[in-house]
Amino acid sequence: MSDSILTRALLVVDAISRSSQGLRFSEVQALLGSPSPSTVSKILRELSQADVIAKGPEGRYLLGMKAYFWGKSAASSRGPFRFIREEMAALHDAFEASVNLFTCSDEHMFCLESIMSPESPSLWPAGKGLKLQLPVIGSIFFFSREQLDDEVFLQAECERHRPRLQVADVRRMIEDARETGIQRDAGLFYPGIIRMAVPLVDQGRVTMVLGLGVLEARQEQADGVEHIAVALQDAKARIEDAMNP
Repeated sequence: MSDSILTRALLVVDAISRSSQGLRFSEVQALLGSPSPSTVSKILRELSQADVIAKGPEGRYLLGMKAYFWGKSAASSRGPFRFIREEMAALHDAFEASVNLFTCSDEHMFCLESIMSPESPSLWPAGKGLKLQLPVIGSIFFFSREQLDDEVFLQAECERHRPRLQVADVRRMIEDARETGIQRDAGLFYPGIIRMAVPLVDQGRVTMVLGLGVLEARQEQADGVEHIAVALQDAKARIEDAMNP
């Protein structure tokens, strides 16, 4: 890239990082002073190929995985990521749970942080990438509302899973998550494993998801699951306070 193109590219990345919904092509073009569509396409293409930005399901350009890892590296010894790791460790210690931190880019979820428990083998190690699909805990917070309301989409997701899921069960889980702000699959995808997730919102946009999994058999108290849900939502509130001071 020439200096002029580089300057424009940095302007685009900065503007996208400040937008809670991401930017459309036309908005990027206006931001740059209405250059030719080919110039805008070149900038967006090169940034996308480098995974600095990614095109979301609604056609808007969002920050890509590389930008998140830059932020993660910069905050490795201070800031929100250190606080998130501390909250994850507290959940792990309190409930003998596996705890994961996911982000999403280009229709793939990436595990940024992970504290694994041998009692909950169905979660994933840090660095693992997974296609954005309903069985991945917390994925419903990255799908658009239109996708989750699409009966054909839900049917296809259910048919892909083994054993096959019932659309009505998945829809109830989605509706409950919308009402409560926490996803609880209650063994729907992995029998015997209770999994929960909450979205982490930064500047009005879901940037990460905090997920947790425990063995159902280890929840001896009748209200044990509710205690976990409350603790997860409390952790979400503290993390978002740190992310949005």
